[in-house]
Amino acid sequence: MALPIKKEKLNQAFFLLSIIIIIILAVLLFQKRFRLYFKKAPFSLKLIRIVGSADNLKGPAGVAFGRRNNIYVVDSGNSRIVKFNIKGGYIRQWGIEGKATGEFMVPLFAAAYGNPERIYIVDSGNSRIQVFKPDGNFVSEFGISKNPKRMLLQPTFVGFAYDKIYAANSGSDDIMIYLKNGQFYERKGSSSIQEGSAAVNAPAQNGANGGSPQNSAGNAGKSSNNGASGGNAAGGSAAGSQTSAPAPAVSPVELKKPVSIAFSKKYIYISDYKLSKILVYNRQFDYIGSIGTPGQAGYQLYHPVGIVYKNGYLYVANYGRSLLTVFKLDNGYNVIKTYNFGTPGTGRDNFNHESNISISLNGEYLAVADTNNNRILIYRIFGAK
Repeated sequence: MALPIKKEKLNQAFFLLSIIIIIILAVLLFQKRFRLYFKKAPFSLKLIRIVGSADNLKGPAGVAFGRRNNIYVVDSGNSRIVKFNIKGGYIRQWGIEGKATGEFMVPLFAAAYGNPERIYIVDSGNSRIQVFKPDGNFVSEFGISKNPKRMLLQPTFVGFAYDKIYAANSGSDDIMIYLKNGQFYERKGSSSIQEGSAAVNAPAQNGANGGSPQNSAGNAGKSSNNGASGGNAAGGSAAGSQTSAPAPAVSPVELKKPVSIAFSKKYIYISDYKLSKILVYNRQFDYIGSIGTPGQAGYQLYHPVGIVYKNGYLYVANYGRSLLTVFKLDNGYNVIKTYNFGTPGTGRDNFNHESNISISLNGEYLAVADTNNNRILIYRIFGAK
């Protein structure tokens, strides 16, 4: 009787061992597939939709994502705001040319902010910022003052960070800061900006330090003479990596034409149209350094306008070159890779002096105001989370 019992125990041991091996193999296989499934995709942009082509847009200069991915378009040439859903469906519009509340003179920028949501419109020609409900009903305005030190002059941007409202006061070449209720708080011009403690580094041009791998979602097109590539997706060419330690303090650069601002947790980025650079400051507005170099080749900037920061990437509407240039940043200021997307032109995959850009709250979509093509381009963002 001992042999059958021993054999039965041996069979049970082999069975248990087989089950354990199967479980281990299954776990290993699952982990491999899990890693492959969630492996970070290369950074790229894919054009998914064109908005406004049938809505008689005229020189749209601004675009802003609101809740539910609704899109607010600043239709500058028609002095109105047009609201679309993410699929490009028309919802409503408001505004006419004029100086009264709810009217506009050369509106340039929009931002959706707050709970309940409010739509802030930079009414540049009237040197003010108007605030509306999402249905277009007027709420308030600010920026007009008899005190020239507190007065907006041809503003081009409004944004929100660190419990304050920031406006690019392009007509006076400075930055105006307001409390959340629109009350004046502080003015930051070149004379009030101090030195920081680190210099910002632009990447090597034209793919130095590692070549220029192509990054695209879909089929990338042929490279153009300026180093960008277009295609069914916004094909992007990337510069090689560059990292460096913080450099000694640098003297502040005088603001020449600040047109847009972006924010990270630690830094403020200002797009300066005349300098063709992105200037970087800490939250105390100490000057840290700059990103990008002026020029019209490779990954250089030429009259940049709209900028947005999201998940370690700084997106720049490279207006003068009709390109979208994206900087991947380390520690908020060191450039480790640079991409160009799009090519100049009037076709589906081209830009014609794009002015401002916006990223959806979930970080999945990028909207570009393709100003001289009279349309809004919507892209899906890959690999930036």
